[in-house]
Amino acid sequence: MGILLTFIGSLLLGSSYVAIKLGVSNVDPLLFATLVVGVGAVFMLAYTLFKGTFRLSIFGRWEAWAAMAVTFVLVACQYVGLSMTNASTGALIIGTNVLLVAPLSALLFKERLGRLRILGLAFGMVGLFVLTTRLDLGSISSGQLVGDALVFAATICIALTYMLSGYALRHMSYDQFVLSIFLFTALPLLLLYLLFGGSADADLSLVPLILYVGVLCTAVPTILWVWGLRYIGMVTSSTIILSEATFAVILAVLILDEPVNLFVILGAGLTFFAIFMVIRGAPPAHEAAPR
Repeated sequence: MGILLTFIGSLLLGSSYVAIKLGVSNVDPLLFATLVVGVGAVFMLAYTLFKGTFRLSIFGRWEAWAAMAVTFVLVACQYVGLSMTNASTGALIIGTNVLLVAPLSALLFKERLGRLRILGLAFGMVGLFVLTTRLDLGSISSGQLVGDALVFAATICIALTYMLSGYALRHMSYDQFVLSIFLFTALPLLLLYLLFGGSADADLSLVPLILYVGVLCTAVPTILWVWGLRYIGMVTSSTIILSEATFAVILAVLILDEPVNLFVILGAGLTFFAIFMVIRGAPPAHEAAPR
C-alpha cells in the first residue's frame, strides 16, 4: 500500500515540473508560489476539518513550525530556480535528494541500507542523469547555474522534510503534519513577494493551472507521500519518488513536444530498475517506518 501511494504521488509530482514551468513563465515566481501554496493550504484545512482531525494543538509542536519554515525555503527556491533553469535539470537536481535522505535516515533513524539498496540508489542516479541530460553536459549552460543552485537548496529542504516527518509522525497524524506544512507558509511567501517580487500581472486564464498545481501537484501528493511513510522507510520512499523525473520528461514530450530518443528510454528503464532493487532490498515492514 505504501509503495502504491508513494508511486501515485510521484506521478503527480512529475507533472508539477511542466506545470510550474508554465506558471513561472507567465507570472512572477514568488506570486505564483504564494497562490499555489495558498490553494494547498485551503485544501488541507478543508480536508482535516472534514475528517475531524484538525487540532490547534499540533502547532504546539516544534516539528510543525520547523516544517513550515523548511517548506517556505523549499518552495521559494524551487519556483524561483525553475524560472531560471529548465524543467529537466530541475527534475535531476531534486531527484538527488535520495542521496541525502539515505545517510540521514541511517544516521538519525537507524534505517538499514544494505548492498542491494545502495546499488539501487546508484542505478537510480545514473538513470536520472541519462534521462535528463541525455549524456550532454553542455545542455546545462553557465546561465543556469544560479537557478540550479536554488533548486539544489530546495533539494536539501526536501531531505530535511523527510527527517522532520520521522519525528512529527510520532505525535500527530499524517494529515495533521501535511496541514502544518502548508497552513501558514503562504504568508511569508507573500511577504517575500511584496519585498522582492516583480509585476503582479496575472491572467485569469492561469487560475485552472494554479488550482491544479496547488491541489494535485502540491497538497494531494504530499498527503500520499506522508501517508506512504507509515508503511515504508524513508530510503524506499525517496527512491520511488525518483520516478517523478521520468514522468516529468514523458509529460514534457507529450505537452512540449520534446523528442523521444534512446536516452529517454534508457534513463527511464534504469530509474524503474532502481526502484525494483530498493524495494527488494527493503527491511521487513515492522522495521521500515521511522521510529
